[in-house]
Amino acid sequence: MRPLTTICAAALLLAGCYDSRFGEPDGGGRDQVATETIAQLRARYAGTPFTITSGIVVTGTVTSNDLAENFYRTLCIEDAEAGLEVMAGIDHLHNDFPTGCRVILYLEGLTLAESRGVLQVGRPPAAGSGYATDYLGSRAALSAILVRNGETLLAATPALLTLPALSKERCGTLVRIDGLRYTPEDLSPATWAGYKRFTDTNGNTVYTYVRPYAWFADAEVPAATLSLTGILQYDAAGDGRYILKLRDENDCLY
Repeated sequence: MRPLTTICAAALLLAGCYDSRFGEPDGGGRDQVATETIAQLRARYAGTPFTITSGIVVTGTVTSNDLAENFYRTLCIEDAEAGLEVMAGIDHLHNDFPTGCRVILYLEGLTLAESRGVLQVGRPPAAGSGYATDYLGSRAALSAILVRNGETLLAATPALLTLPALSKERCGTLVRIDGLRYTPEDLSPATWAGYKRFTDTNGNTVYTYVRPYAWFADAEVPAATLSLTGILQYDAAGDGRYILKLRDENDCLY
């Protein structure tokens, strides 16, 4: 298989290096041992956003960032088949938290919520916001709750699943699905921007989502059998459909 296209050389160089402005991952003297898993944190969520008042600590591996701008000022972390999105609210997250780095997340004072099936942590939303959480919004606020745990980058390997095997518990994790073909619902341009429907050989469907501002939004969707990778989401309002939010155009192989 080969990627749909190649991101420009400058972007690849940027993805391959990062700085250490966040310093050593000492957690400000705090305990760096997880007090519970992301899956246990997800089990705490009963459908209503709430602020965490205890010293919960989780660890995970970064599986997405903002390099190709399909994830806007957020990053996803994953551990043991459970995922969590951190509403950072600052740019250039890929420099400090490249895909594959291990992180420690201190949750006390953050709001835990869910959006499109994905567990999220961020600031409490403003009154009348309509959003489940708000962005942290500053580098200082982010560095107070999220630190790298070592400099070694691990492979962010997606779970290879079939469409019938998708589940809400997997939302927020990196998933790969093979044997898909683009099946357009209308005559709109066949570029990645927006929602696109894909079908397997048994007629099961999944959608992709790409922001219009993503670097690869205007690239053409291949008319071939594809392998798609992305962060899994679930849209309860959209006929209960699953969505793969692609990280960049290399998440499409054919």
